[in-house]
Amino acid sequence: MIRVDVLVRRAGVLGACALLLMGAPGCDPGGASSPPPATIDPEDMGSDDDVGAGDLGPTPVEIHGQLEVAGTELRDQNGERVQLKGPSSMWLNWENEGFAQNLEALRWMRNNWRATVTRAAMGVEPDGAYLTNPDKARGQVEQIVENAIAAGVYVIIDWHDHNAHQHKDQAVQFFSEMAAKYGNKPNVIYEPFNEPLDLDWQSTLKPYHEAVIAAIRAKDPDNVIVLGTPNWSQDVDRAAASPVEGTNLLYTLHFYACTHTDFLRGKAEGARAKGLPLFVTEWGATHADGGTDGQVCLDAARLWHEWMNTHGIGWTAWKLDNCGQDSSCILAPHAPVAGGWTSTYLKGHGVFVRARMQGD
Repeated sequence: MIRVDVLVRRAGVLGACALLLMGAPGCDPGGASSPPPATIDPEDMGSDDDVGAGDLGPTPVEIHGQLEVAGTELRDQNGERVQLKGPSSMWLNWENEGFAQNLEALRWMRNNWRATVTRAAMGVEPDGAYLTNPDKARGQVEQIVENAIAAGVYVIIDWHDHNAHQHKDQAVQFFSEMAAKYGNKPNVIYEPFNEPLDLDWQSTLKPYHEAVIAAIRAKDPDNVIVLGTPNWSQDVDRAAASPVEGTNLLYTLHFYACTHTDFLRGKAEGARAKGLPLFVTEWGATHADGGTDGQVCLDAARLWHEWMNTHGIGWTAWKLDNCGQDSSCILAPHAPVAGGWTSTYLKGHGVFVRARMQGD
């Protein structure tokens, strides 16, 4: 098996289906051709207006409170459908600048980009990640969670792993600890398996999720859990055929717009028709390798966002980082750490992500 950390160093990325770089079958786009790139429309630029990072009134968590899953919808404390939007961090073990761990930056995104959620993508397998340096990895996640609580936004604790089923004991312990520490906070959402490979749902993934859910629910009876699905979190139809028993469970769908087109939306629609509630914890307006060619496919990305908006499906965009190579990096290399990111500091699909966060 090709090691994940080697691939990341070669590609400088690793979003959904980064193994596509090596021809991995799980990233086969189903024979669909890549859509052509599109120019940025003014409506997809977003606003450079800056109101700072101070308190402006009720925060997202003060407004929406405890979340729950009802049917295929995520609802707030008032029973109203809520669509969370925000950024995902880079793999935290490779995020050297500290964008995702900066409280002022998070408050600034809350105020200026209308971010309501952030995702802490805690790398697990590579050198320096959780399995080899658990104290550092846990500390990074806890900093992001504490920041989210202080800023009044929601936060996804992501076990960012392609082989979590091989690390079940470690995942159970980690999420048990996170639930014990933060389970009384309505801010917290758990994501126990970022992107499973082409694994069998019934015999492998479902039992893994059941074990982690049991550990979380022993300490936290009600916060939302997002469950990874087979084939880089694309085969939501397999999960829909045999969903996990329990309450407040969502299922992960990942897309990269240049690669995953209407064929994947059709699969997602079929899963929703069977009652499966979805959350897009990772997406890009790029190819599935994270956009190493610099391309963005905005026409295709607009279709995805129209679909998510129609159904109220929440999302976090890959990735809040300033890498200079791939087009899924939201920030330019010279971007400051603490926010204030006008268009000058955005690159790749960054302005599109900002506009979609700011929009209704």
